[in-house]
Amino acid sequence: MELGVKKTQRKTGRAQTISGFLSFLTALIALSGVNAALLIKTNVFPNIFLIQFPFIGVFLGIVGLLTRKRSRMFAWWGLGLNTFILIFTFMMFIFAMSINAKP
Repeated sequence: MELGVKKTQRKTGRAQTISGFLSFLTALIALSGVNAALLIKTNVFPNIFLIQFPFIGVFLGIVGLLTRKRSRMFAWWGLGLNTFILIFTFMMFIFAMSINAKP
């Protein structure tokens, strides 16, 4: 019997998921909006940067993690950044309510 050699084809790079990339992109846009609002010192934060973009990004990140045979790097990064923004928003409101202006 002859020894058969199985040839494997290797891909040089794995394609990124579109939903994972969009999750990462919405996280970057939301972070830039939060930073701009903090630098300008506005009294009213834009609701779209604090709540709507991160929830859309979390949804897209979960969809990006469920895809198969694709790289999930942007999906993990987008999911992490968007959950950080949501936790930051929640903690910011909780700490703002804990300040006692008139003791």
